[in-house]
Amino acid sequence: MASQVVLAGVLLMLAAGVQASAQTPPEVTIDSITYGGSGCGFDDTDYALSNDYKTVNFTFDGMVATTDGDRKKACQISFALNYPDGWSFSVGQATANVHFDIVKNSVGIYRTVCYFSGQSGTTMIERKIEGPRVGSLEITEDFQTPLWSDCNSKPNLNMKLEVGVEGEKAVMGLDKFHHVNLLWRQC
Repeated sequence: MASQVVLAGVLLMLAAGVQASAQTPPEVTIDSITYGGSGCGFDDTDYALSNDYKTVNFTFDGMVATTDGDRKKACQISFALNYPDGWSFSVGQATANVHFDIVKNSVGIYRTVCYFSGQSGTTMIERKIEGPRVGSLEITEDFQTPLWSDCNSKPNLNMKLEVGVEGEKAVMGLDKFHHVNLLWRQC
């Protein structure tokens, strides 16, 4: 089973899809969503959940870190997913687009950290971009360590999206967060 997350200029979409497997994947829907953080306040963020509860679109303003202002911006999003008992899931791979303007002796940092509510452990993706460099980059990475949800407990999937800067002068922003694949197994 694959889940897909997309931020377009700041658009987030979570959709349940199917991973090729001999096992029949579960039907997955989103029961509820909560969010907050310096990059996604309630006054500058909107979201719309689809009628079938399988897709959510977020629109953010201000997911940009700069040495001239906030050196770190983050958005914590929690998804309560509904799926049949007897299944466990893990986050697999993610693709994101970042933009940056980083001078020499400065660094831009993109990070996504995932964890399950009530369970120990995290897994993450991190990319550091050293200056001098200007442009945008599509980053596709596997999450660093396997992390599986407990069977039959249906914990919330929590994602913390972050951009940050270090050094003399830098700007780092999150443009798009294309895909987060959820891997499913029966337990």
